[in-house]
Amino acid sequence: MAAFDYAQNLYDVALKPRLLRSLIDEHIPEEKQQLGNSLALAHVVSAIRTHELLSERVVQSRDDKKMIEKWKSAVDFWIDRVLVLVSSNMPDKCWAGICLLGVTCEGCSSERFLASYSVWFQKLLSHLQTPAGSNFAKLACCFSTADLLTRLSGFPNMKRDGSSHAAKLVQPVLKLIQEDSSDTEGAINLLCTILTLFPSSFQKNYDSAEAAIVTKLMSGKCHTNMVKKLARCLSLLPKSKGDADSWSLMIQKVLIAINVLLNDSYQGLEEETKTMRALVPPGKDPPTPLGGLTIFDISNKLTRLERVSVASISSLMLCCSTMLTTSYPAQAKVPIQSLLMLVERVLMVDGSLTQTLYPTITAMQQEYVCVELPVHHTFSLDILCGIVKEAHSQLLPHAAHIIRIVTDYLRKCELPELRIKLYALIKLMLLSMGVGLSLYLAEDVVSNASIDLDSVGDHDGEACSNSESMQKKRKHEMAFMPIGNHSETNYSPKNPIPVTVKIAALEALETLLTVGGASGSDSWRSGVDSLVITVATDACKGGWIKQANYYNNSCNSGSSWADFQLASLRALLASLLSPGRIRPPYLAHGLELYRKGKQETGTKLAEFCAHALMALEVLIHPRAIPLIDFGSSIEYPDNRVKNRFMEYTYSGAQKHNVFSGGTSRNEPENAESEDDDLYEKWVNDNDGNQPPVTDQELKEITPKLGEKVVSIEVSSSGAEVVPENKGKGILVETQSIAEVNKQSESQSLTVDFGESDNMVAFDMEAEDKTPVLGSVEGMEFKFDLGDKDDDPMDDIPDIVDVEPDSDEE
Repeated sequence: MAAFDYAQNLYDVALKPRLLRSLIDEHIPEEKQQLGNSLALAHVVSAIRTHELLSERVVQSRDDKKMIEKWKSAVDFWIDRVLVLVSSNMPDKCWAGICLLGVTCEGCSSERFLASYSVWFQKLLSHLQTPAGSNFAKLACCFSTADLLTRLSGFPNMKRDGSSHAAKLVQPVLKLIQEDSSDTEGAINLLCTILTLFPSSFQKNYDSAEAAIVTKLMSGKCHTNMVKKLARCLSLLPKSKGDADSWSLMIQKVLIAINVLLNDSYQGLEEETKTMRALVPPGKDPPTPLGGLTIFDISNKLTRLERVSVASISSLMLCCSTMLTTSYPAQAKVPIQSLLMLVERVLMVDGSLTQTLYPTITAMQQEYVCVELPVHHTFSLDILCGIVKEAHSQLLPHAAHIIRIVTDYLRKCELPELRIKLYALIKLMLLSMGVGLSLYLAEDVVSNASIDLDSVGDHDGEACSNSESMQKKRKHEMAFMPIGNHSETNYSPKNPIPVTVKIAALEALETLLTVGGASGSDSWRSGVDSLVITVATDACKGGWIKQANYYNNSCNSGSSWADFQLASLRALLASLLSPGRIRPPYLAHGLELYRKGKQETGTKLAEFCAHALMALEVLIHPRAIPLIDFGSSIEYPDNRVKNRFMEYTYSGAQKHNVFSGGTSRNEPENAESEDDDLYEKWVNDNDGNQPPVTDQELKEITPKLGEKVVSIEVSSSGAEVVPENKGKGILVETQSIAEVNKQSESQSLTVDFGESDNMVAFDMEAEDKTPVLGSVEGMEFKFDLGDKDDDPMDDIPDIVDVEPDSDEE
């Protein structure tokens, strides 16, 4: 390479083969060389992924042929050097080569991968099948093989080849799982990959795979991450057959195994249950045991420690919840009733002994159960979440059972982690099952949330203090909160409540107001509104906290006070926007909080406060739609006259901006809400596009009600005299003076559209029509609102001698 052969810039394609060769020369040893610092391999992998040095992706042009050849030659050199490392007898060089081969499978071009993946697979398979191989090399081989299968699954036409290659891995992988070595985690990861991408490869080894997974899962020798992966493997195993019966059979086996273990572990801590009868109906044979283990093997206390048995329950319950949330190719029937019975059985156990004459378990056994019991409750709530998440509205036949389980556990649960998960479950139930569920959960949710939020103070430690002054203050502030049925509310926390529990309680209240606020009865809705505004005020009383600056309070449990402030403001917004019988009573106070929070620029709280102010704008400045239809309140003898009159009306209003809103036949008699004066205000206000009419203007344009207005002159001979500038007669229907007086004495139907000295005659019917005063573009007309009985115009003929459509001047 020439010393002055510079690249154009960072993105020059010609730079990539030069960088790749430099990395090979500096960090990838030859066959007889020793492997340098292993940390340098991380630098090589990072550079290859960042610059895509193995992609060979070039924009074709006439000047790129030489550069393409250089890049292809550099990639060939890389692969040759990596394969040399893979075949090395030195464990460290073999490990490095296997790791780099996995990186090659991820980053090489599609053409090169399809041409070489079979050779690379055989290299990796040989290391998995070698009994005396290095455990580190086998661990790396499992992850690199998973990378190869993942890349291969991206080609739709290679599904059959992928399944055939994956089937060759099943036996070696299952053998690695059964061994207690450091490469077991990699084997489990590879097993999950095969079951996810190529499940059909397990058809011939289904039973052996189930036995190996269950044995490892119930051995008690796996850490948490490994247990989760094994549970996922067991939940994915029915996909290898692809039918609904396989999934149903698997979950039935898991439920039976769980209940067998519970019978031994919860002995003396619960009453007799009938769960097994529901799992195996009378007249039917039970299925084959899970993993080929008999009931004696599962519950044998001589061969299994008590601690291992209790931990195995958690593993199988995790498997059960994973099966509910994992996608499946066929639609299977979920045993909801059996699952609910299992959840209820576990949640009702709190570690206390049953009321018997003599205890049936030792104190040590009780300790083992109590240590693992919160985990059992956690997975039980996960199962219930999975049921609600997948079944949705199909749970309505079981809604009463679910509500009873949740409300009973809500009254006795005290651990913060469990209460957070329980509040999350309540949110999910409200969103999934609708407003009907809120009618039955509202009282318990509100009462428990009020207790959890009853110790809200300032962020500088007042939230964790139990001083008498704070308790008296909070008792005084929370006196408005209805707790519901006090005899059934057993939850009374003895320790300071972490802020994470308070956040979860606020989120549950927010969801309750969002879903069921409109149907909220007076027994809890007003109390929730008062609770939310009080909590938001107390949370923001000490000022706004930056999210990145608050981590030292031990009561926060990893969550900052800024998160609690945001959650309180979110619940307050739901309270203000949720429909109710009256206007939001704390709207002004809430607006003040949001305006202050909006000033904290650059925080999530400021963004939400801006959004809240925009959402509340419709309550501050409601947009009233005109409620009076002037066009429909006038009857015209001819459509042409109507169109011309409406044209004059709009043009006159725009010129003079004078308008007096009167009553209409389309106006409702009574407002919908007696507590809210917005309706009357909208009706009586002027048109939104015109300036209001002052009292002085109203007196000038409105004639007195008793004034007699005559628009037609009568000669001494009794003939009608029409003015020179005659307009067109218009038949106008208005309300009588009695109807006007009933609605408002200050309202008038007098309309002034212009100023003119000319008068025009109108048609009036003696019985049903009342004259009104007005003028249009040089024509003046009058609507008389006087008493018809005393009106001297009764002798005037009903029909004017000028036709309405006449063009006479």
